[in-house]
Amino acid sequence: MKKKVTFFVSYAHRNKSLANDFLEKLNDALAPSKKHDYSLWKDTSLVIGEDWEAQIIEARDKCDFGLLLISPAFLASKFITEKELPTFASGEKPSIPVMLNPIDFELHDLKGLEKKQIFRLDYEGFKEPRAYLDVCCQKWSPSV
Repeated sequence: MKKKVTFFVSYAHRNKSLANDFLEKLNDALAPSKKHDYSLWKDTSLVIGEDWEAQIIEARDKCDFGLLLISPAFLASKFITEKELPTFASGEKPSIPVMLNPIDFELHDLKGLEKKQIFRLDYEGFKEPRAYLDVCCQKWSPSV
């Protein structure tokens, strides 16, 4: 029997299309797992007519971990930084931060994520690690 693993997806609505692209590829990679049945929760799971904030908080609290799709818009979102991020940045719940859009570690306030290792694609041919946007939506080769 597969172990059910539920993760909470936190992303900025401004990045909806890119987040959906990432999640589609992630689902393709996770779906054939022999040991785990992965289930994601994101705001498209909200029940119409119900208290949306309460639903988000409940999903955040019940998840096994948070998948944080980080971008400048994510870091600028008041709701994310006040209601979602503190639970994950504090370590109260485990999280996997992924750089969806490039952020500047020197200029942007990371809202507590500065202590977390943020996933970026780091290929030996790259001058520096890259955000998902930098590699998904354009052709790249290791020498770029």
